[in-house]
Formats: sequence, C-alpha cells, structure tokens
Amino acid sequence: MAHLTEADLQRWLAAITELPRSQEAFMAWLEGPLKSFFPYRKLFMAYGEHLAGQIKTTHWLTRGHEPRYLAQLATTFELELRGSMRWWFAHRQPFTIEPHGPPPYATVFELDEIARFDLHNVAAHGVLNCRSTAGTYFSFCDMPGPLSDWHLEALRLMVPVLNDLYLDYIAAEIDKPAQALEALSPQQKRIVRLVAEGQDDKSVAQALGISEKTVRNQLSEVYARLGIAKRSQLLPLLR
Repeated sequence: MAHLTEADLQRWLAAITELPRSQEAFMAWLEGPLKSFFPYRKLFMAYGEHLAGQIKTTHWLTRGHEPRYLAQLATTFELELRGSMRWWFAHRQPFTIEPHGPPPYATVFELDEIARFDLHNVAAHGVLNCRSTAGTYFSFCDMPGPLSDWHLEALRLMVPVLNDLYLDYIAAEIDKPAQALEALSPQQKRIVRLVAEGQDDKSVAQALGISEKTVRNQLSEVYARLGIAKRSQLLPLLR
C-alpha cells in the first residue's frame, strides 16, 4: 500500500474485526466503523444489471442523500448518460470527481447533477461479475477534499468487503417474503397457492369449501404479514 499509512490500515482492521451480521448492524457499521476509515457524508450503493448499453438498477441503499436527489434518480438509464460509470465498466478501477477539475470522461449530466444536489467531491468503485452483466456500485459523495490516490487505494481495499456485505443485505431483503410465507397457517398457504394459480376469491372459496368472506379475511392477514396492501402486490412474491 503506497498511500495508506499504518494508522489507516489499523483503522480498517478495526472496522472489519467484527463485521455486521444483520441488516440493522450493517446500517450502523456504515455510519460508524466505515465512516471512521473513509469520511464520506453521503453514500449511494446499488445493485444492477447491464444489457446492451442500458443499466437497470434492481436494489439501492442510501445514506445522507436528500429526498429530492433520490426522487429524480432513474432505475433504468443509458450507460452513455453517465460517462464516469461507463469508464468504470471499461476499466474496473475506482475513480474520483472533483467539480473544479473533473476527469475528461465525466459528462455534463453528471456534473450538473453534482452541482444541483450538492454532491461535491465524489469517489466511486464497485464489483462486476465476470461478464460485466451485473454488479454492485458504491458512490461516496460530499467527501472532504482534496481527493487523491489515497482515496483510490482506500476504495480498492474496502469495496470488496462492502460488496459482500451489501449482497448479504440484499439477500436478507429478498428472503423476508419467503420467511413470512413459510410462517402462514396451513389454510392461508392453501389459499395463497390457489391465488398463485390465478384463481379469484370465489374460485378459491369453492375449491376449499369455505366462504368468500373467509378467503378475504385470510388474505388480509397474509397481506399484513408481508407488509403489502393488495393482491397485485402478492402475486410477484409468489413467483
């Protein structure tokens, strides 16, 4: 490590000595040990897929960003819109953007976004799969400057760990509906299986020999367990 000092490495070692094992602990780790090592003010992390020059973000998690910034983010966009990300896809190396002296690959769109939402100095990196078709991406914003090779070296050190922790976080999010479905009563499970086949309340009631009111009441309990409000939100969770 040419730029990280012994003290830096000790801080990082302290940060990874006890890695978080739950979603709540992960959030606390981002705000505590990680920030002590890499002093960001705003963080955007995402998992997405890349197909034919287009990015589709399937999951994201943020710290410190304003709602107005998050509201304008597109979950699907053309990669050429974000030249810095396009450069990262090509080189798989961390990069930094300082508004007063941006790299040549930063687009007008990116620089305008940095100015409008007070993102200031940006340092980013991620992990792609072997085919560059999917991966994680971590963008640290409003970093104290000036940015240097120290930040690039720090990103190379910490992003592989962040990648693993964030994938665990996503897996836990995906697993929540499955756990809730497993905890349903036998009757609720039978109802849900018929709903998954496309049957309406009347057909479900006839198949199980119960009233439509019972079907509706049981589905209401299922919705509450899953944190949803209607049938159209249930169906995707059953596929």
